[in-house]
Amino acid sequence: MLTQLSQRDWPRFFGRLSAALAARPASVDTSGFDEKLPGERIALLSASFEPESGELALLLEGERRLARHPRQVYVHLDEDLLHSMELVDADGRRDFVVLHGPLQVLL
Repeated sequence: MLTQLSQRDWPRFFGRLSAALAARPASVDTSGFDEKLPGERIALLSASFEPESGELALLLEGERRLARHPRQVYVHLDEDLLHSMELVDADGRRDFVVLHGPLQVLL
């Protein structure tokens, strides 16, 4: 089910996602990023949202992606299994994070 997360839930969700990633990094497909990177799989190592700075950060293998003042976060969850996310930043840039193998993340 695709769900839009309320902004007040972002710190908790990304904290839980980061904890799950610390136990088991997820493989993601880079072709879903706005820059249209070549389709390859890389590790998603952590994710965080800092309300004070309005910065959403994804730490990928060899790269850190920032979304400053994101507008929307959508997650595709089946039960407590995360399959993908869509992140929309302040400029309307959309990043699709597709996991290869779902990751258990509690909401």
